[in-house]
Amino acid sequence: MTMRPSRVLSIAALVFVSACSGNNPNQPQSPVVPEFRGLVATPAQLAFTCVVPGCDSTLSVKVTSTVTRRVAIKRIVLSDENAEYTITSDQPAPFILGAAAEFNVDVRFAPVTAPKSESLKLLVTYTDASAEEGPDRIEPGELQIPLVKRLVGEPVLVANPGKLSFGVVAVGARKEEPVKVKNIGFGNIALQLSAIGDAGIRDLRVDVPSDVALVPDAGLDVPFVFTPNTEKYLSGTVTLRSPTPGVSPVQVQVEGTSFTQGRIALEPEETSLEFGEIVKGTQQTVTVRVANVGGTTLDISSLSVMDPDGRVKASFPDLMTSASLAPLQRIEVKVEIDGRVPGVIDVPLHIESNDPVRPSLDIPIRAVITEPKIATDLGLIDWGTVPQGWVVPKAVELKNVGYGTLTIKAVTFVGGQAAVFTLGNLPALPYTLARDERVAFDVELRAQAVANFTASISIESDDPMNQFHEVQLKANVGSCASSCPITNGTPSCAATGVCSIGSCNMGWYDSNLSAADGCECREIGSDPGGFCSTGVNKGTLADNGSNANHTGIIPTADDEDYIYFYAQDNNQVFSEDFDVNINLTSSDPGITMCVSRYDTGNSVNECYPDSNKTCGIRSLRRDGSYGREDGAMFYIKVYRTASSAPTCTPYTVTMRNG
Repeated sequence: MTMRPSRVLSIAALVFVSACSGNNPNQPQSPVVPEFRGLVATPAQLAFTCVVPGCDSTLSVKVTSTVTRRVAIKRIVLSDENAEYTITSDQPAPFILGAAAEFNVDVRFAPVTAPKSESLKLLVTYTDASAEEGPDRIEPGELQIPLVKRLVGEPVLVANPGKLSFGVVAVGARKEEPVKVKNIGFGNIALQLSAIGDAGIRDLRVDVPSDVALVPDAGLDVPFVFTPNTEKYLSGTVTLRSPTPGVSPVQVQVEGTSFTQGRIALEPEETSLEFGEIVKGTQQTVTVRVANVGGTTLDISSLSVMDPDGRVKASFPDLMTSASLAPLQRIEVKVEIDGRVPGVIDVPLHIESNDPVRPSLDIPIRAVITEPKIATDLGLIDWGTVPQGWVVPKAVELKNVGYGTLTIKAVTFVGGQAAVFTLGNLPALPYTLARDERVAFDVELRAQAVANFTASISIESDDPMNQFHEVQLKANVGSCASSCPITNGTPSCAATGVCSIGSCNMGWYDSNLSAADGCECREIGSDPGGFCSTGVNKGTLADNGSNANHTGIIPTADDEDYIYFYAQDNNQVFSEDFDVNINLTSSDPGITMCVSRYDTGNSVNECYPDSNKTCGIRSLRRDGSYGREDGAMFYIKVYRTASSAPTCTPYTVTMRNG
């Protein structure tokens, strides 16, 4: 209705201007807008008002041709597939529409889901029906008819005021404040308001009349009642809800106090002010509020930060140095941190007042001024002289000695003869290190040719002062004849000229099969030997709790250690104390044992390693029996399983009787 007067006014104004201007040939002429030639829809859109599941409505649109030519209607479809809509045309497409003719399309809407936002259109595609070209021919086009949903009857719940203050209420007194609850929605749906209680806030009661229906624009006063039983500060949020689906709840913040004196509090947190990480060279500010939650004036006499480095400051507005707060009044405190020096900040915000309970309030202020810093355990890795053919790894350890998280981005070789060096055990990059955390990787030298080699490792990180940290590499590769150091052993160059271990010194072994560290494994004590006759004799263990133990190593795949003892069975009239326990312990899972038992009344020098043998075990128990002699020789063979690699890891065998 508002468009027609505006239209008439616009046309009348144009006529008036034309009449006053006359027929001046120099007057600019208005452009001529060509008449639209094609299809038009009446109405221009279809608006469905019943849009919830269970509705079933049909709307019609009339499509009219504005040309005196025949028009080919090619298709009538929806812009997107939607099973809730059904299209029915009185002339099924495709068809030929006569000159200046019309047809109708019915659109049925039967929703099965809740209303949702979507842009859906009814599309009618058309073109000129004549194959002949000419000035009257119409261009191909597409008529778009929007399908819209109008939600009617949506209730909206509001509460006023949203913040309710009871002020100061004496202990034992009662104070009531109303909150206006109103339905400001549209339509004819009544809003039910259920009883909601007091949201767990003690001494506060909220009374909602039962079976209240709020029609649009209707409201009621809900009484909020504060009856303090003790001195306290009341603060909380009461939520008002409606059982009507889809209606958002409203919240009312409540506050009041029954304290008889001024009481200090910090909002929003009293535990600490956590700034987190602050990049070096930047500043960060947090504003908190000091509140008087008591019933009389709170006088704040001092506000300070105990920071010897001067990086943290706290201030009241307008350069105030003190403040007086009425009951339930607040004042802002601005806390600023200047991140000029990296490091950890943990200092107290100190406030002094006339609060009788807490005259001094200290709130921790915590932050980390970040500047990660990379450090390596070695600035130069020097292999010294390495025999040709060896592969020698050396470890590089990276550490974050700065503050904040250090990110290792890349590790690459630069310069020199980097081809003889390789990286090993490098973690997946990027890799992050917290303060004092470490990570290590290996640099391997492959001594393929006799020469001196140098290179560098570049370690890229987000250390702002050292983004590309370098570690120098240096090695001298010599021939086997001139440089073949075998620690605790004798070298051998053999026919290939590669430095290797010829033999190990007595009591030393090459467990890891690497010539680079020579014969690195040393026998513990004396080797028991690989035969029963050369084994270690632990003597006689009486059945009174006697015990013995032996510690050794199995440094090679074929090494075997023999240990034996005699378990004595003393004569007992009313008891039997013979109880042999043998246990093997080692962190190397490949070490195991065989235990053999040879029954005899006395210790013998002969070996019977295959008598009553049990193998592949780590523990064995043999107890005695009444009325018979249980004495026996026990032979223990400690060896390595066939699938385990040799190590220099020790083992211990414990033996006990009784």
